[in-house]
Amino acid sequence: MNIKELWGSWDLISFSHTLLETKIKTNIMGDNPNGTIIFTEDNCVSVIITNESRKTSNDIEDTNYLYNSMMAYMGRYSLNGNKCDFHIEISWNPSWVGLILQREIILEDNKLIINTLPQIGIDGNLSTATLIWKRKNNN
Repeated sequence: MNIKELWGSWDLISFSHTLLETKIKTNIMGDNPNGTIIFTEDNCVSVIITNESRKTSNDIEDTNYLYNSMMAYMGRYSLNGNKCDFHIEISWNPSWVGLILQREIILEDNKLIINTLPQIGIDGNLSTATLIWKRKNNN
């Protein structure tokens, strides 16, 4: 894969999540999640994903839900064939800082498919995930 094919912004179409212990598959961020991933030519990657059900709230009781219904991180990336390593520098979850997250990347037409390798997911369980992104329209 040519690294230049990744450059730019991509909108999230779907985020399916599979628990390895039970093989149960869910759309962990809802059927229509919100998200963007940006790959820059100087090898920076930035990701934000939110659950479709998030609502504006000033209620302190909603803080936990709002935190757990999103993810965001940025760092450097390196590409080796169809494997891409994300070297996490900043994250909504401080325990991710310093991690190297390896992803399998597939480009099909105007879609970017990212498969995670087994890892502790955002729900705290060992899982894999498939995220499908569509290149942002630059109009």
